[in-house]
Amino acid sequence: MKNQRLGLFVFVLVFVSLACNSLIPNSANKVINAPTVDFLTPSEPLNVTVQLNEADTISGMFSPNGSTMSLTAADGTVFILDVPPHALKVDTAITMTAVKSIEGAPLDNGAVAAVQLEPSGLFFNELVTLTIVPAREIPIEKQIIFGYEGTGQDYHLAVIDPKSREIKIKLMEFSGAGVGSGGDKEWAANLQNQASDSRVRLQNEVAKLLQPERLAQLLGQEANDQISSTLKSYMEKYYDQVIQKEMVAAELDCKYAERAIQDLIGLERDNELLSLNGVDTNGETIPIVDDLPGKIAKLTKIGEKCKKSYLISGGAGEFSGTGTICDIEQPWTVSGSGVTVTFTPSSANGGSYTYSGSMSGFAVSGSGEYSVAYQDDIAVSIRAGGEGSVSGEGGGGSGSGEEDYTLTLLTEGSCP
Repeated sequence: MKNQRLGLFVFVLVFVSLACNSLIPNSANKVINAPTVDFLTPSEPLNVTVQLNEADTISGMFSPNGSTMSLTAADGTVFILDVPPHALKVDTAITMTAVKSIEGAPLDNGAVAAVQLEPSGLFFNELVTLTIVPAREIPIEKQIIFGYEGTGQDYHLAVIDPKSREIKIKLMEFSGAGVGSGGDKEWAANLQNQASDSRVRLQNEVAKLLQPERLAQLLGQEANDQISSTLKSYMEKYYDQVIQKEMVAAELDCKYAERAIQDLIGLERDNELLSLNGVDTNGETIPIVDDLPGKIAKLTKIGEKCKKSYLISGGAGEFSGTGTICDIEQPWTVSGSGVTVTFTPSSANGGSYTYSGSMSGFAVSGSGEYSVAYQDDIAVSIRAGGEGSVSGEGGGGSGSGEEDYTLTLLTEGSCP
């Protein structure tokens, strides 16, 4: 009886040891037998508390031709954002702000090098690259590379370039991303986390495979020969479970078309990054989805039925301006009284704005947030509020305030 118990004890030890080896960061094969992923069932997201260092920020205008922006934080960490040509449809103001601290993330107490990218939710047609060079080196075997949505929602592992020794995070949309430190316990906690949003969940599952693969390659360990088939399986399931349902929903209601287009583009950009289907005789990546251009063209035509254009007018105090909104999910401006206000949407429901100009001999500038009010799916008004300042020969000052704008639906064809 004693020997039987001993044998059982040894068996349990071996089993637990094997299970733990499937989780540790320095194991090349810890996710070979990846479980089936359900991309539809809602999960409880992990939300973290993010504190920004408002002094460590930089903004710039990015055009459809692409550009690069670099931010060096106070501790010496360098963040480099590379936006390739054709990633954006229109000129867009982008802001990078260094993260001071993150609470609630499954990381150890070591340094965290992270940045918040805005406007939150900004979607790109091509993969953009965020390179992070931490001021204090984080050993490769302890690196946990992560992202989050909005101001700290839906924390998840980030998709990275598995062949790069540098930390290169691949993004299709904003908002936060970074690298922290962790051992077996922290890595196991990250593996247990399930993102709530279906697209973020796909990124999380892909990252669970890519980050260990990068580690194995950089440390000269044996590569996971099943990673490509597993990744391809994930993407095919995502297409079957999520995108096909979105395409059907779009045919019933045009407001779902844009999300379906974005998910199709995101799926194929991941496929191109990982070359899961190989290349054709012309060296082009074979798509995961059959007739991708045809599907996007059809969804675009459906989506055009939902796009409405508006005349916007209003302001506050001495400022009164007007403008035209051709797409409420793309940037627009309002001008008048010597001031120009630039609105940058994060969604159809709101976003951020900045303004600058001259009124009554004073230079004025400021920024803030705005929200859109709807009635029967038609935008009717916008309320904006934030901080501003004035300066001139007679002095200056700063304060906060609100502006109100009225939206008037324009007839079809008013915008190109």
